[in-house]
This record gives sequence, structure tokens and C-alpha cells, in this order.
Amino acid sequence: MKHLILVVSILIAAPSILLAQKPNTQFNGFGHVEYALDYTDHADSYFILGEHNFFLTSKLSDKISFLGEYVIRFNSGSATTFLPSIERSFVKFNYKNNHSLILGKIHTPLNYWNDVYHHGRLFFPTVDRPSAFQYFVPLHMLGLQAQGQNLGPLNFGYDVVVGNGIASTDVFDDNVDPAFAVAVHIKPKEGYRIGASYYLDHMASNTYSAHTGHSASKRHYVGPLYKGMMHFSLASFSYAQFTDKVEILNEFSYNRTFTDSLGSANNIANYLYAGIRIKDKHVPYFKTEYMNVSKSDLHTYPVRIQKIALGYKHEFSPMVNVKFQLERYNYSHHNVGSALPNSTALEVQLSYGF
Repeated sequence: MKHLILVVSILIAAPSILLAQKPNTQFNGFGHVEYALDYTDHADSYFILGEHNFFLTSKLSDKISFLGEYVIRFNSGSATTFLPSIERSFVKFNYKNNHSLILGKIHTPLNYWNDVYHHGRLFFPTVDRPSAFQYFVPLHMLGLQAQGQNLGPLNFGYDVVVGNGIASTDVFDDNVDPAFAVAVHIKPKEGYRIGASYYLDHMASNTYSAHTGHSASKRHYVGPLYKGMMHFSLASFSYAQFTDKVEILNEFSYNRTFTDSLGSANNIANYLYAGIRIKDKHVPYFKTEYMNVSKSDLHTYPVRIQKIALGYKHEFSPMVNVKFQLERYNYSHHNVGSALPNSTALEVQLSYGF
């Protein structure tokens, strides 16, 4: 009888015990819908259902936390034209003050944009990402990261990452040499951040997988893709200023690739955004981009992109905004010196969180 009473007491108390030990978990979602009017030699007008991002954070103990980011985006190869993907999934151990070890899939800490923003367009200052993110900037790594944040009077931060590189998947890498990334930054004043980074990857074969840019299919290149060994390095510099009145972001990237067939190729990209915040909710802005990939590059392949845009963002609340962006752009493909007609696009984007 005593044993029966003990078992019943445990069963009654178990839900309370489990609830007391339940992690502190928060779930958020973000999405966007767009309208585009695009003109090159003729006009195209259409609506776009954009990425929908599910963002999960959980405090597992006083020193251990989890972050997961899962995106559903358009994919023409799917029967429903949409497919899910795991963008980030990692466990973070804050072992001393602001020093942490992180294990899992992360965004590469190579510049301000990739380190600070996630896939929710709600937080983007412009309608879209910098063009280099669609071409040669590695977006993800899967591995081990050492991180420090807000150290000393300049709020110094560092990231050192070793993990699967550009040619790998999230479950396998056929290369004995891991990819390596190191990044540092300071935040000398509230709203300011200055940073620099370096990324190195020795690829046994020049393949494209989940960790490279979102346009890894090389749609601008016609011909057989190079599959040989590739040495890939990337140096980046970022300046960000997001204060009550002024918003400035400059992202500069220098990429060098080396192949046995064509030798070295030197590629550069720069993205500049400047906005003025008026009465908290109104942000007129200007954006310009330039990217040039060498004719001898066999990873991204030759392409030159020039963009200039004027835009306006209105924030209805912290969880919903609308952006209007008028953009003039030019892509030169295959032969970088060739002249292609300029294109003009008007984009209207409604971004929201829930």
C-alpha cells in the first residue's frame, strides 16, 4: 500500500516537476510579400510571396542556450514550388562572462549584415541583401565557434570558427582541411560597429552546396563548371552606424581564388546604404552597389553588377513595415567588358513579424 501511494504521488507531482524544468523557449515568425515592376526591353509586373522565417530561441540552463532558424522559400524544383531549409541550428555555452563556445550551423560572422540580420526582411534596411551574398560570400558554416562579445571599453568582439566549408553539406565534407574564419569588431559608441574578417577554404573540388551563396547554381554562366581543386579566401570590412537620426552601412569584400588551370583571380564588391530617420517611423534612403568578378575566376565566374537605388521605409510598428525602392541596375555576364542594357525596377515590400 505504501508503495502504491508513493507511485501515485510521483505521477501526480511529475507534471509540476517537468514544468519547473521546462526550458524558457520563445518562438517568432517573419515573412514578406512583394510587388515588382521590372523593365529592361519590356515591362514585367508581378507579386512575390517571399521567405517565411521561423525563429526559435531557448534558454536550456543558466549558461546554455539554443537558437534555431528555419526558412520556407520558393524553389522551382518542388512540387509545391516551396521547400524548407535549416539556416541556423546551434547550442551556445557561455562558459565565462561574455566568452562562449558555439556548436552547430551558423551564419558566417564575415560582415555586419550576415552577423546581425537573420532572414526576416522586417529588419533589413533595404528590400534585398547585398549582391555579393548571392555570389561569392559564404553564408553558413557548420562547426565549432569561439566567441566574445562586449569586452572592454570599446565593446570588443571576436569570432573564430572551424568547420565545414563551401563545398560541404550539413552532414558530410569530403575534404580533410576544414574551412577557417576569424572576425573582430568594436562598438565604440551606441549604434556604431566597425569590423574586419578573414575566411579561408581549401576545397578538394570546386562544388557548390548549402554553405555558399543563394545563387550557387551560377545562372549567369553557360558552360561546364570547373570541378578541380580550389583555394578560396575572403577579406571583409564593415562600417555600421544606426543612431536615432542617421543610418549608414558599408560592406566591402575582397575575394581571391586560385586554380591550377587559370591561376589567381581577384574579385571585389562594395555595398553602401545611407538613410535618414525622420520622426522615428520614416526612413528615406539611398543605396549603391558594385561587384566585379575577374574573367579568370572559376568559382563565381565572370560577372559585373552595378546598382543604384532610392527608397523609403515606413514603420507602422516594430513588427510591420513597408519599403518602396526604385532601382537602376546593370549586369554584365560572361564577357565582363560587354555592355548590356540598363534595367529599372520598382519594388514594394511589406514585411511583418508574428
